[in-house]
Amino acid sequence: MKKLIYISIASFSVALILFTSSCVKVNQIYPNGTQATQLFKDSAGLSKALVGLYSTLEVQEYYGAYYPLMCDLNSDNGYAGGYNNNAINEFGAYSVTSSNAFLQNTYVAIYKTIASANAIIAGEATVTGASTQYLNAVKGQALALRAMAHFDLLRAFGYHWDITSPYGIPVVTTPQTSTSIVPRATVIDTYSAIIADLQQSADLLKNNINRNPNYVNPAVVNALLARVYLYKKDYANAAKFATLVINDGSYAVLDQNTFTQIYTTKNSKESVFELPFNSQTQSGYNAATYARPTAALTEVLFALNSDLQSFFQNRPGDLRYNLVDTTNPNGFLRTLKYSSDIKLKDNSAYVIRISEMYLIRAEALGNTTDGINDLNKIRTNRGLPAYSPSDSEEDGPDYFQVLADENRAEFNFEGHRYFDLARTGDVVNYLQPLTSATLTVTNSCFPIPLREINATGGVVVQNPGY
Repeated sequence: MKKLIYISIASFSVALILFTSSCVKVNQIYPNGTQATQLFKDSAGLSKALVGLYSTLEVQEYYGAYYPLMCDLNSDNGYAGGYNNNAINEFGAYSVTSSNAFLQNTYVAIYKTIASANAIIAGEATVTGASTQYLNAVKGQALALRAMAHFDLLRAFGYHWDITSPYGIPVVTTPQTSTSIVPRATVIDTYSAIIADLQQSADLLKNNINRNPNYVNPAVVNALLARVYLYKKDYANAAKFATLVINDGSYAVLDQNTFTQIYTTKNSKESVFELPFNSQTQSGYNAATYARPTAALTEVLFALNSDLQSFFQNRPGDLRYNLVDTTNPNGFLRTLKYSSDIKLKDNSAYVIRISEMYLIRAEALGNTTDGINDLNKIRTNRGLPAYSPSDSEEDGPDYFQVLADENRAEFNFEGHRYFDLARTGDVVNYLQPLTSATLTVTNSCFPIPLREINATGGVVVQNPGY
């Protein structure tokens, strides 16, 4: 049976895209009233379109704050703040419903990124006076961002851990009209489309030597491939592409004395892909997780779960515990990763860091000398003793537990934990003790938003259990 999704895209927007109240219908406004025929007339218009594509990543519902934070809230890292917002509370209780407003808005926001990328990929054919090198650079970036958006949707709304599953996500690769219907692909076909986009992007960008972490470049593409292959359980390719990023020479794991610069400076040596914000274009991270030094729980949406505090208390010497606020006068816990911008609210979104590449390769290589060396690269630079093979059983279960713990310690409140639990089949094991609700594999992904299902008159089939 075909599983379909209704995506209504009336036109392309690069600067301002407004929600409407019905399903995924999007009222998309051209910047300054510029129509597509003018927008893709020359390289100046194409450049504006590319800037607009990056801006779709930075909206509050995507990497502006909520996509990574709501996923951490739906894990053992987060705790629903004191707003008593039912939609937020659903994430904190691991009982997200298909009518959840945060979920719906994020779903729409990610498909807007895909729509913008598709418009650029299709529209650049009409651009005149631009060099092939420039056109390749633009298309390569658009393909990579389209792949990343599809992968983010797969992680959140599809059965990404099971390549035999029919429950992938709609893969949209062409501009859509108001009546377009795109079938929901299988998981394996979704992975294939994502990887194909990244491979084409890598070829188009292969001569790019710029490593500015605010833009897609060859290292970003390789890092995305490493991440995608890890989720797909293609460990040979995960290790291969992680190695390409590590050996690129542009990035470094910061040591015990400097690693907090990740969160207090822009574009640290750790950042492979970082989305910048400033006082004019503010992120939502500070307000959602910190607000001010003496904030009450009612002032934050995403607080820190006491389970994460207990986790760090059992890791003596781990300097990342210093990024947890345990002294708030109102008695609740919160992350300090986004506390440095009280006035400016210019926290970056840390999409990919070099530390992830070491941990991806450590998982892909397993309990081997090289895998252990990668694991220890992170541990020793964060204040922990090196892991020794003598610490584990011969078949290595302890090694993979240490590795999972390292990922949790390193990337809490950066949007990794829920997806890590889902891809390793551990959602029920770790989250069931924290809730009175009965959890099953169903809780390893979110439901397709109800408005999507209603818009198709039931043609869209929901994820099992919702």
